[in-house]
Amino acid sequence: MIDRISSLPHSIILHILSLLPTAEVIRTSLISKRWRHLWESVPALEFCDVGVEEQELYNFLNKFLEHRMIGKRRLNDLGINRFKLEMQSYGGSSSVHVDRCLSFAVQQHLEELDLHIQPKKIGSVSFFYRIPSFYYCIPSLTVLKLSRFRLDDEVFHNLITGCPSLEKLFLRNCLGLRHLKVSSSNLKSFELISVDRVNSCLVEAVNLQSLVFNLCGSDSQLDLVSCKSVRNLKLNYAHPSHIPSLEVVISELRILESLTLVDFDIDIIQNQYLKVLVLKRTTIEDDDEDEWDDKMEITVNTPSLVSFHYEDVNFTCKVLLNSPNLEEANIKLDYNGVRKKIDMNWYVDMIDFLSYFDCSKVVNLYVYSEENLMFPEKLRKFCRSPLPNVKHLKVETRCELKSESLLRDALLWLSPHTQTLSIRSEENKAQS
Repeated sequence: MIDRISSLPHSIILHILSLLPTAEVIRTSLISKRWRHLWESVPALEFCDVGVEEQELYNFLNKFLEHRMIGKRRLNDLGINRFKLEMQSYGGSSSVHVDRCLSFAVQQHLEELDLHIQPKKIGSVSFFYRIPSFYYCIPSLTVLKLSRFRLDDEVFHNLITGCPSLEKLFLRNCLGLRHLKVSSSNLKSFELISVDRVNSCLVEAVNLQSLVFNLCGSDSQLDLVSCKSVRNLKLNYAHPSHIPSLEVVISELRILESLTLVDFDIDIIQNQYLKVLVLKRTTIEDDDEDEWDDKMEITVNTPSLVSFHYEDVNFTCKVLLNSPNLEEANIKLDYNGVRKKIDMNWYVDMIDFLSYFDCSKVVNLYVYSEENLMFPEKLRKFCRSPLPNVKHLKVETRCELKSESLLRDALLWLSPHTQTLSIRSEENKAQS
C-alpha cells in the first residue's frame, strides 16, 4: 500500500492533524520515524473527557504538556492557534490542572479558544470552573466559545476589553451575568444562548454581521440600536418588552439578509432587503372554543424575500405575506389533533392559513398525518383553492400514508395548477 499522506508537505500534514482530537494525533507517532515527533508541533489542541476518568484526563494533560514544551525547544514550533477543552464532569479540586493547560495555550499566540466545562454537582453544590486572571488578556484571540461557566459582569467586561481582536463570541448555558455590555469594533458574530437571568444586554458592535440571542429569562432586554451592519439575526422570545421598538429595529437594518424569530410577539415585519425569513412557534397555548378564531396576525412586507419557513404545532398565527418575489415557502405544522379535534372549522382555518402562501412558486408542506390535508368534498365545493398559483407542491407526513390516492385528489384541489406534485411519508422513508 502506497503511503500518499507521508509524501505531502510538512505544513499540509500538520493542517490535517490539526483537524483531529489530540489523543488521535499522538497515535500517529507510531506510523514511522518521520511521524514520531510531528504531533509535538501540531498548531491545534483538542481534549475531551468523554469515557475517561477525571484524574486520567489530568494525568494525560500533564504528560502531554511536558512533551510539548520539550518539543517546543527542539522543533520549529509555531505555537498553538486553536485550543478546545470539553469536560463533562469538572471537579473543583483540580482547577490547577486546567489552569496550567490554559496558561500554556494562551502564551502561544492563540487565535481560537473553545471551552465546555460542565460542573460536577455534589449534593446541592455545583463546582464551576473560575476563569483565572491571566485569561483576561489574549490580544491575538479572534474566536471565543464558553459553555457552562459561571461569570459575572466584571469578569465578562475584562474578557472583552482584553481581547481586542475578537471577531466571534459564543456564550452558551452560562450563569451569573446580569447587565451585559458587548462593546467591540471588531466583533462580527455574537451568540448568546440559554444564558439565564440576564436583565439587560447592550450590544455596541458597529461591524457585527451575525447575532443569535436566546435567553431563558422573560424579562431580558436587548439593545441593538448601534448594530447597523447585521446580516443574520436570530431572536428567541422576541417580544416588544424585550427589545424596545423591535419592528423599527428590523426595518432599519439596511443589509439584513436572514431573520429568524422563535416564539415571537410582533405585528409587522418590514424590511425591503430581507431574503430569508424563518418563523417558529414552539409553545402550545390552550385553545378554548371562544379563542379559536382569535389568532395572532403578523404582516410581512418583504419585497426581496425569496425563502420563507414557518414552523408551528398548529397554525396559531396568520401570516399576511406580501412578498411578490418569493421562490419557496416551507410550512411545518406538526399537529396531531389531540388537543382539538380536526373538524370542518379546522379545515376552514387551514385553507385560510395556506392562502397567504399563494405568492410562492414552490410550497413544501410538512404535516403530522394525511388527515391534516384531507379537505372534505363539501368544503371543496364552496371554497376556493387556496394555492392556485403555486407551480410545485411537495407534501410530507410524519405518519405512514394510508390512502395516497385520496390525498392526491385533495392536494390537486388545494393547488389545481401545480406542475409537479410530490407525496411521501417520513415513516416510509425511514423504513426504506
